[in-house]
Amino acid sequence: KNQDHKQEKKENEHQAYVIVDETKKLIKMKNLTLEELIQQIYCCLSLHYFRKMKQENLTFEIFDINDNIINSDEAVKQSFMMKEPSFKILWRSIINEKHKIIKNVLVVMIGISEYTDNTKYHNLSNVKDEDIKNFKELFEQELNYEFVCNQSPQMTKKDVQSFLAKLVANYDLHDNTHKYDGLIMIICGHGENGNMLMTSDGKSLSIDEIRALFNCDKMESFKDFPKIFIIDMCRGENTPTAHTTTIARGKVEKKKEMQLLGHNDDGFLIIWSTTQGYQIGDFSLLSNCMKMDIHLSKCWMMFDKKFERETM
Repeated sequence: KNQDHKQEKKENEHQAYVIVDETKKLIKMKNLTLEELIQQIYCCLSLHYFRKMKQENLTFEIFDINDNIINSDEAVKQSFMMKEPSFKILWRSIINEKHKIIKNVLVVMIGISEYTDNTKYHNLSNVKDEDIKNFKELFEQELNYEFVCNQSPQMTKKDVQSFLAKLVANYDLHDNTHKYDGLIMIICGHGENGNMLMTSDGKSLSIDEIRALFNCDKMESFKDFPKIFIIDMCRGENTPTAHTTTIARGKVEKKKEMQLLGHNDDGFLIIWSTTQGYQIGDFSLLSNCMKMDIHLSKCWMMFDKKFERETM
């Protein structure tokens, strides 16, 4: 029975050869995936190669014997259709890639916590007591970024517009004389459907219009660096039904006292590859970048553990 188990295990393994600097090594794979192939290649590398990769800032690309690049599960499976599947790795310098370290970021926060008509919009004490404090501590104290926030807990629509206009003028953003290399915009308050921020006087201001102030057309000096928007507010009037939570950041019910609940979509972080209203090419750039990053991160974790064991 044990012999049968070994035979079955052997039949489920897929053998291939990996060529590293003209040295040919046998590998065995259970699953024909890019992730396992990368892991098997890392297991083949001696400590000499790991030192070389770290000291010379190198990575590698995988090719089959016909010089076709292997960058997907499908490519791995195609290679194993050959009689004797073989792979080779080519070293590539990471220095040649375009890297940019972000260290001089402008962080702008709009936090509205007090509203004139509390029958329609209740005050948001946590914006004043927690959100502003937390973001200030993170970005200003921990990361040493420039942090700009409204001083008053109340902001009318005109106040928000004036705040943004003064921000652009006082910090000379059109010429970017402070040499900022990133922008983080944080907006906390009541919100409604259509990406609308509700100001203290009950008027609405479009988040999309605020974002447009910093696009390449309006703010050309900001065109070559990342712009991150963190929006913490309601986006509609659907009543949640799943679990009890704190005060909601939206309109207060007028007729009856409402039990404030969480909803099934709590906890989501949504990443879009483009902004609303725009098309994007069918290049799979987002998924490919994320997938390769995950594979390489796992392999570097294996490398770090192996390097640590062998140097102790």
